[in-house]
Amino acid sequence: MQQAGRISFPLDSETNRETRSHGDSGLPVGVYFSRSNIFTQGYSPWHWHKETELYFVVEGSVQVSTPAGEYILREMEGCFINANCLHSMRPHECDYALFQSVVFDPFFIASGNTLLVEEKYIYPLLKCRQIQAILIDYDFPWHSYIYERLGTVIFAQRRKTFGYEIIIRNALSEIWLKLLSFSEDEIKNAPKNADLDFERIQIMLEMIHTDYEKNLTLEDIASSANISESACCRCFQRCLKQSPIDYLVEYRIHKAADLLLGTDLPVTGISYRVGFNSTSYFSNRFKQILGMSPREYRTKKK
Repeated sequence: MQQAGRISFPLDSETNRETRSHGDSGLPVGVYFSRSNIFTQGYSPWHWHKETELYFVVEGSVQVSTPAGEYILREMEGCFINANCLHSMRPHECDYALFQSVVFDPFFIASGNTLLVEEKYIYPLLKCRQIQAILIDYDFPWHSYIYERLGTVIFAQRRKTFGYEIIIRNALSEIWLKLLSFSEDEIKNAPKNADLDFERIQIMLEMIHTDYEKNLTLEDIASSANISESACCRCFQRCLKQSPIDYLVEYRIHKAADLLLGTDLPVTGISYRVGFNSTSYFSNRFKQILGMSPREYRTKKK
């Protein structure tokens, strides 16, 4: 059952690509101000889009997850999400969070008449797969600078006064330059195998997100990226700091949590539906990961 006033997250269930368009061809910038529980899941599930994103918390706190790690954002803190990066956002230690985000095509800030800007300023950050996200907290050297310019983008898009498109492009250009400057050393010193690792991990994560209900094995996960089981484990450890099976179990638990809140299915039925063969094992792992039993979770969260 879908709760009143909530909408389903616009997602391609097979690829985890977000299907919503962000802006249009004239102004490829989407500006959003919303609550995390606007979606039926109660949060933004794992997804990706070809655009980059600036995400800031207005009220509450949020856990942002990417294959490279997790970040806790509090009020007025945010992050940059790189293009084509899998990520999710969920409330942290609160029922919901208020957030604002700007999702934009980074080539919008290039001139279009020359490749100089793209090659010198856009591609280095865009193509560094090791940089999946940049945390913009109070310790970030240009936190206030970026937050103020994000506000400029939001107000300009909302008011649509004369020249607002140029105002938006200029503000995003200034933000991009600061992020690029901050990431210069990391881009220069990125391991040669970083791109390959993240290409492989994205393939394997997409496979898990599509087939998690099945009786998946380590061999199945490794085969999806055409690598050995040992290489698969090393890749997961380097990118996610956990094993492929641990990630699979955690993903199943979070999908089960969605079903506990979004349906009236019994706990036993949900455990089998998300790929567990034992209800007792499911309940134990659920409590380890989310801090309460499935029944307690359903009662408390509903």
